Amino acid sequence: MNEVVEKKNSIHQGRNIRFAREFKGLSQQDLGDKINKQQSEISKIENQEVIENEILDRIALALDVSADFLRNFDFQSATKNYYNDTTIHSAEKSQDVVNQGDQSQVFNYYPLEQVMEMTTKLLNMQKEHYEKEMRLLEEKHEIDKEKALLKQELEFLKNSK
Repeated sequence: MNEVVEKKNSIHQGRNIRFAREFKGLSQQDLGDKINKQQSEISKIENQEVIENEILDRIALALDVSADFLRNFDFQSATKNYYNDTTIHSAEKSQDVVNQGDQSQVFNYYPLEQVMEMTTKLLNMQKEHYEKEMRLLEEKHEIDKEKALLKQELEFLKNSK
């Protein structure tokens, strides 16, 4: 149960916002302009561990990222080592074997650069998905407009006979 509490407390939504903002190449002022907040307010938000859902949703929309990412991404657990009362033997550069009594478990630890790379890939995939969805919606809108024009033209032809 302590692990769950520890994991929940290690999620820092403000840091997640800062990470996404910097990834998008935006300054605090740029983000503030997008959500009608001052740069100083963005700075305070990025230092908060927990952000109000309404503000978090507005920021996610402005940054074009998932609100769930901002709400739940646990950067620390991706890089944190747990030692407790265990004996750790280095098995490889990025893997540890933890012996606890009769049981052994293997934990993989990824360097910060790999975590950043994976997160960047995830955000890029999400952006591509969003852009594709927007293109499809635009195409649907164009088709609906053409359909409406064809219906008008058909009605006009029926009425002119």
